[in-house]
Amino acid sequence: MADGEAMRERIDGDIGLCEAKMKGFLGMPASADFVCRALLSDGRRLALFFLEGMADGRLIDRYAVMPLQGAGGWNSLLDLSQRAVGLCQCEEAEYYAQAVEAVLEGKCAVFAQGGGGALILDTRGPAGRAVDRPQGESAVMGPQEGFGENLRVNVTLIRRIVKSEKLVGEALTVGAALPTRVEIMYIQGVARQEVVDAVRERVQSLPAAQCPGAGRLEQWMEGHPLSLFPQMLQTERPDRAAGMLTGGQVALLVDGSPYALICPVTLFHLLHAADDGYLRWQNGTFLRLVRMLGAVLSLILPAAYLAVTTHHSHVLPADLLMSIAETRSRVPFSVLTEIWIMEAAFFLINEAGTRVPSRIGPAVGIVGALILGQAAVSASLISPLIIIVAALTGLGAYCVPYYPLNLTLCALRLGLTALAGAMGLYGLALGLMLLWARLCALDSFGVGYMEPLFPHRPHNDDLWARGPIWRQGRRFLARHDAWTGEKP
Repeated sequence: MADGEAMRERIDGDIGLCEAKMKGFLGMPASADFVCRALLSDGRRLALFFLEGMADGRLIDRYAVMPLQGAGGWNSLLDLSQRAVGLCQCEEAEYYAQAVEAVLEGKCAVFAQGGGGALILDTRGPAGRAVDRPQGESAVMGPQEGFGENLRVNVTLIRRIVKSEKLVGEALTVGAALPTRVEIMYIQGVARQEVVDAVRERVQSLPAAQCPGAGRLEQWMEGHPLSLFPQMLQTERPDRAAGMLTGGQVALLVDGSPYALICPVTLFHLLHAADDGYLRWQNGTFLRLVRMLGAVLSLILPAAYLAVTTHHSHVLPADLLMSIAETRSRVPFSVLTEIWIMEAAFFLINEAGTRVPSRIGPAVGIVGALILGQAAVSASLISPLIIIVAALTGLGAYCVPYYPLNLTLCALRLGLTALAGAMGLYGLALGLMLLWARLCALDSFGVGYMEPLFPHRPHNDDLWARGPIWRQGRRFLARHDAWTGEKP
């Protein structure tokens, strides 16, 4: 009989047969980290199975082994759990597959002679690192707690902020060969039910044999996998995830991943920073405008410079045109080639600074940029103006708060530069028109990527600018405000 068929069998009351089957399913004794502990309780044999390192041995000793050994007068597993087990979370399993899955999660499975089932005790230990500061979404103001790799801890971090009985957490499992626990969280009555149903359906229909992280889950769930723009947002900040939940969005937490996946999202969500809501509305608006200006510069500055200097030099003042011509008099390459060279150098420096150890990463980036830039200008390979354009482009890219969107802008910038090199400002305008059309046509789980501006509907004064806090009553997705009773 195949292992899959045997695991779907019911657990009988023969303790010897139960031990033999469980040892076979868990690969014992070859797998030394699986433990089988034999006990006697009221003259009957018990067998405890758990995974060392995943299960907390102190919990098992104190609340399982000692009480079970001293139990007496029990007639069934339910009776045994009520008399002897000192843990709050205790359930009964009928099939071997349930017991094996529980052991792999760090729980303890208890088999009893004549029991006809198994007790599943939640003895999972606090595996993983402690709650720490967010590494990729640092904020000047606001909480300084970040998600970790423990799913239970991440769920708790959100529930500490959203203290509501309407907050729902649905537990699912993805991956046929290597199961991974996923928690879908949303606020009932605030999130649209059709969005919740769509998220649940996509998670349950994943064909992957394994899905070990939030990044892979995002790739499986995207409705437009060929699009450059991200359709879900990854955040490592519980406060930001909680804020989006109260706005009617859905969060997915994956066991072993220090991020929460938020959906649906729009382009505006990707341009908002984590600490925007903690600043006064005037300061938040100013910083958001600076951030959006940086994104625009990162996207079009090289293409605009190329188009003007190559195809439309007549629009420049004569003094500026003479200055540009003088700086390029000894450069052997065209403007397009100079831009490609600087783009390649910038990508190499950025990637090197990211991958090297953190203590020397900033030094690599700064020294590399200074040495390469100065050497290129001194050797008359690159004009000084291209260095300025590349520096402003890089600074604008660093203003984008969401890293996947930054990569998307880099790819689009290369495409716009190619169009500008071929057709000048007409090519740049054509590229921007195609980009705008694509943004208006794209959606995330049925929600338009440019909502609520295109198509327009009533919304918070919190898109490209922040309004006063007393004008922030509307929710992003909810058809009405379930918190204040606002009618549609």
